[in-house]
Amino acid sequence: MSKLTVEALEQHHETNARRRLSVIHKDGSDSTGLNVTGPNLRRLSRPDHRLSVQYGYTGRRPSQVSRTSISGSVGPKHIGIPIKLQNTYRLEPLPKEKFDPSKVNTIMYNVLESYLDGEKYDPKMCSNLAQNLTDVIKNRVKELGFVRYKLICNVIIGENSAQGMRVASRCLWDASTDNFAQASYAKGEIYAVATVYATYFD
Repeated sequence: MSKLTVEALEQHHETNARRRLSVIHKDGSDSTGLNVTGPNLRRLSRPDHRLSVQYGYTGRRPSQVSRTSISGSVGPKHIGIPIKLQNTYRLEPLPKEKFDPSKVNTIMYNVLESYLDGEKYDPKMCSNLAQNLTDVIKNRVKELGFVRYKLICNVIIGENSAQGMRVASRCLWDASTDNFAQASYAKGEIYAVATVYATYFD
């Protein structure tokens, strides 16, 4: 048995390299020399480690790397980055963006009239109707373009039995920018009072 030396290892690796570089010519002869030229030598002597979109960094097919099936897209996932807006340092609205109670009063009265005209008072029906009217009125008021205003809408529906009723509210706000609008409707067996509070925030 030969001793394991550095010279024996180098000779072993050199013999294996010659075997890997062997090619078969067109005439059927086998050549084991190192003077192999052409694309075969390039393909065997310099493995391509360039990035491949289809096969990744190894340049090999997934079936050659692993038997496990690979699914999904190549590359990092697209992550949405939130947009940061610059502070305007505005402490009050522009004149054309200021809350206008007269326009809101008209909208509220038209909504109450269109939904309550001809309706009879029913406690369960009016409870659901009051919630729906608050959403309708608030969406209509938003369409007026009052920028940077927080809106609070309240609708009260009751039975009209010739009784007296008074609705009052008190708010803590900036009188120069904040405001409110109110509209009432009464016909037949039903009455309603709608109120919208608008507070400006910077």
